[in-house]
Amino acid sequence: MASKPEKRVASSVFITLAPPRRDVAVLEEVKRAACEARRGRPWEAPVPMKSPGAGSAGRPSPWTPPGRAAATVPAVPPQLSNGDICAFCHKTVSPRELAVEAMKRQYHAQCFTCRTCRRQLAGQSFYQKDGRPLCESCYQDTLEKCGKCGEVVREHVIRALGRAFHPPCFTCVACARCIGDESFALDGQNEVYCLDDFYRKFAPVCSICENPIIPRDGKDAFKIECMGRNFHENCYRCEDCRILLSVEPTDQGCYPLNDRLFCKPCHVKRSAAGCC
Repeated sequence: MASKPEKRVASSVFITLAPPRRDVAVLEEVKRAACEARRGRPWEAPVPMKSPGAGSAGRPSPWTPPGRAAATVPAVPPQLSNGDICAFCHKTVSPRELAVEAMKRQYHAQCFTCRTCRRQLAGQSFYQKDGRPLCESCYQDTLEKCGKCGEVVREHVIRALGRAFHPPCFTCVACARCIGDESFALDGQNEVYCLDDFYRKFAPVCSICENPIIPRDGKDAFKIECMGRNFHENCYRCEDCRILLSVEPTDQGCYPLNDRLFCKPCHVKRSAAGCC
């Protein structure tokens, strides 16, 4: 008698695909400050001088200003372009008038004034800004104020975040180190951090290698989030066969089992064996 055919019972394995998320590890933009030197020395004082009674008008010896700033003055009409024309009012400087020579031009003594407050500058130290003579007080008013201490920035200036800073005032909020023109980062409250402290405080840590997920060699670092954990892209692997797992919801994605990472074939094997 022929034996009855053997019955086969089909078994089912329930597989859950864990959809990961791939994001930039550190969302805050890394910025860089610009450092520049500012010349702030006063220019040499022009000395008023009484012209002789006859002959050509006497003048102080030519003066060479410090620095590299080039003086610009109102244009002198061509018909008056000689050594006895005031560079401000464009009128003749007579031999009997007090005259000064400054910024490679000649002026009536009463014409050589601070272009802001009109204070007489003959015989006084002055500053030149954009070709305009200024007294010290008015010049200081044109300078930027430090974004931290509020004092005038006179020499070296750090430009960052749309403001100017003294170099000692632009520091990391965590370690108080001067940042200078190095790269820096901001937290949610716009506090300034050096990159080391920023990454130490805010960078996510990989669940596998336990190292921070931070940019290296000038390249962005991406983190993979899965099951509430963070991973380096290169650490996001099947825990059995070590194949890299895809972040896409495909057969090459992550099929977790008991909070462990597996590819689909390894998940099936472990599920069938009843172990993890």
